[in-house]
Amino acid sequence: MRYLMPFAAAVLMAADIETGAVVRSGEGDFFINSIPQVARLGNGHLFAVWGARARGSGDGKVYGASSTDGARTWGTPRLLINDPAFNDADPNMLTDGDSIWVYATRVRIPNDIAKSWTIMVKSTDNGATWSQPREIFIPRQYTPGKQHNAIRLRDGTYAMGISWDLWAEKGMAARTEGEMYLASGVLLSTDGERFTLHGNVYAQAPDKVRPNFTNGLCEPSIVQLANGEILMILRSGGSHHYEARSADGGHTWTQPRPSSLTGSNTPTALWRDETSENTIVAVWNSNPLNRWPLVTAKSRDGGRTWSAPRILSNTGLQASYPGLTQVKDGVIVAVWQESLANGGRDIRWARFSP
Repeated sequence: MRYLMPFAAAVLMAADIETGAVVRSGEGDFFINSIPQVARLGNGHLFAVWGARARGSGDGKVYGASSTDGARTWGTPRLLINDPAFNDADPNMLTDGDSIWVYATRVRIPNDIAKSWTIMVKSTDNGATWSQPREIFIPRQYTPGKQHNAIRLRDGTYAMGISWDLWAEKGMAARTEGEMYLASGVLLSTDGERFTLHGNVYAQAPDKVRPNFTNGLCEPSIVQLANGEILMILRSGGSHHYEARSADGGHTWTQPRPSSLTGSNTPTALWRDETSENTIVAVWNSNPLNRWPLVTAKSRDGGRTWSAPRILSNTGLQASYPGLTQVKDGVIVAVWQESLANGGRDIRWARFSP
């Protein structure tokens, strides 16, 4: 049975969802805060990363901040990655014990959609100290799609979703996002620093709903299910997200097909509930035309069907690019970017029960 939700359909508002801000829009570096991720560290604290830039600036910087109380309050942001000659943005993370790897995408100013670089910093003491930024080799020319955290598979391998533009691979640059043709796969690693690329997940949505939306599939989020299968949910330019599955640790993937999650041109965040091995949580934009509302739902059958969505944010302005983690007491924590009427953006958080 497929669950289909038109964007105007009613979804549940929940009084038991707490919300707040990791960082609010302000002057200086923090006017536009974008594309966050969040993870639980070895000491139980939370760590969030995001891109930030000043009003009118193309010089994006990557910041991080920690929370010792399960996301309710956050420490002073710390600059992690910045080269003033480039735009550093779209960070994600890998965490294992006391170690944190933060990855960011670096592009030229202005972005020519021809070449990107992956930059990494690492901490081995829960974010107290950090290495100097350095480039991580990715065997593709333009890779915009590392918006979600890497996961540790059952065999100890690290897996991280990635996407790349097919035009850039041919030495041609798309002029706009709507001209891009994107494919996706996973990066596999044993040390978080040297990766091999696997998979070539691609499909052209037959119902692209706006001309400026991307073609193909990108910004994959992955989760390993209780049976060992890896589920991948991908952004498309059509009316539904797409999904693919791997039964061999991410090396090969099924032919992608439309997911039961309604939405378009935005990514979905996935999390496997640590208190119930058969439950996964998703956060996504359920509107196929706009980046609101931001909703959450759960699945107990490996992402084939989902519960009725519950709203996390619905202001009529963009609330998108979610990240997910879980604190030790089982509470789910989501983060996302949220646009303001003045053109700025906050990084927001929510706490809720799985």
